[in-house]
Amino acid sequence: MKVELNRMFVNDRIKESVLSVLESGRYVKGPMATEMERKFASMVGSPFAVSCSSGSTALMLAFRALGLGPGDEVLMPSHTFVASLNGFYHYGARPVFVDVDPETMTMDPEKASDAVTDSTKAVLPVHIYGHPADMGAFVDLAEDREIALIGDAAQAHGAAYRGTDVGAIGDMTCYSFFPSKIVTVGGEGGMITCEDEELYLNLQALKNHGRYEGERDISSMPGFNFRLPEILASIGIVQLEHMESWIERRREIAKRYSRELEGVGDTRVPVERDWARHVYYLYVIRTSRRDELRTHLKNRGISTGIHYRVPVHRMPYIEGRWELPETESLVNEILSLPMHPLLTPEEQDAVIEAVLDFFRSS
Repeated sequence: MKVELNRMFVNDRIKESVLSVLESGRYVKGPMATEMERKFASMVGSPFAVSCSSGSTALMLAFRALGLGPGDEVLMPSHTFVASLNGFYHYGARPVFVDVDPETMTMDPEKASDAVTDSTKAVLPVHIYGHPADMGAFVDLAEDREIALIGDAAQAHGAAYRGTDVGAIGDMTCYSFFPSKIVTVGGEGGMITCEDEELYLNLQALKNHGRYEGERDISSMPGFNFRLPEILASIGIVQLEHMESWIERRREIAKRYSRELEGVGDTRVPVERDWARHVYYLYVIRTSRRDELRTHLKNRGISTGIHYRVPVHRMPYIEGRWELPETESLVNEILSLPMHPLLTPEEQDAVIEAVLDFFRSS
């Protein structure tokens, strides 16, 4: 049996929606992207949502809207995908890396508070693997120190902090619709949610060559071509209809994994804080025998992943030395097991049995 790490949902409605856009002749700046923005904002509980071409460009737009530049600092975890850094690094801003909570693997708010300087302009909590960061603490930090709070929810569609969707907390929240995500557009796509109407209008202009709605020949600011194509938005609209049921299925799969694997060998299963709604974009275990286990699973036809083997502070172009012991420890132990709503009980049986066999035989 082959068991995939993830799998994209495609049905007849998605195929029909793509065909309808092709037949319409309207491929950009049309009703589909607008409708996806409306639906996404409603689901998140935020008044505004801005679609764009990827999760990476969502971050770039958010930090451009803040006016970030050389000399400014952004607090961020190193345990994340490098896109979190690139969202502001191109503008000359400097990352200040903060270590993580070893259980949730999200940025530690107390350590973030200690890292604030007069140059700090923003804090970027990453809701890694679908578990929300401790947003109450980060809201307090941002307000007390008068800095912006930008959430990276690329892996956290539907995640919540104390019952509030993470997309409705902070100044802006950025999402990705890459094909492996909880909701995808069948390619690259992104979204930004925000509470402020002026900010919303500026983001819409920035993604469209700096042109505000109704302006065709005038660019009011330097902008980008970061628009979401209509075909991709049409896929996203259908996917959004399934998001809640998919999250519940992911939580069911995670519950069974944890029940079967907790305490097996030196395996550590994911946690879910009592204030969190974990959406399990990835199901990530920790074990000191990660590489051996990964080889064993591969030999059984089971795909796994490591998200992420090299922390961002060790990228070749990053200057300085950073003391991040929790981050350095976890990157040698993390292993992502197959997790997606299309995973069958038989496929999950195969994964669990393979992990149990590995530890029984060693």
